Amino acid sequence: MTRAILTLLVLTASAAAGQAQPKMPTFLSAAALEPTLVTPHLDARAVSTVRVGVDGTATLVVLVTPKPRMHVYAADVDGYVPFTLTTHPQPGMRVGKVAYPSSELYVFPPTGESSRAYMKPFKVTVPLTFAAEARAGAQGSTSRVPGVVSLRYQACDDAVCYRPTTGSFVFEIIR
Repeated sequence: MTRAILTLLVLTASAAAGQAQPKMPTFLSAAALEPTLVTPHLDARAVSTVRVGVDGTATLVVLVTPKPRMHVYAADVDGYVPFTLTTHPQPGMRVGKVAYPSSELYVFPPTGESSRAYMKPFKVTVPLTFAAEARAGAQGSTSRVPGVVSLRYQACDDAVCYRPTTGSFVFEIIR
């Protein structure tokens, strides 16, 4: 909660200073400003603040932990809703190809059906590139803006497959 308040204060202070900052998407409330997403099936979080290098590149790292006895269908699965991470670009930001980890073979006990899934904590990375105008500022100054991540997935436990789920959370970009 403290991080949410701090992030909200940073956004408010930036707007008051007349800086042209991207607006927070309307579907996110002040309560959703934490860099985490907690659902009945998994926890996901941005591993740290995304820092843009002098060359304009950065990497978003998201750690996803399925809840006990849950599995999430892999990004390359057929026949189910695959795990998909989407980064919503800010002005001047280009999102690279999302890198998903290797998955495991899971056999669903009630039917014996097998598929590719994530059952253990896994890491997803996204390369980001910022245009020169997006990272320009007063010499030696930094700008903090939110980035938005959306996840879509289908999860199951050993007995039930749940409806596909979509959720979003924010991460902080320092440029």
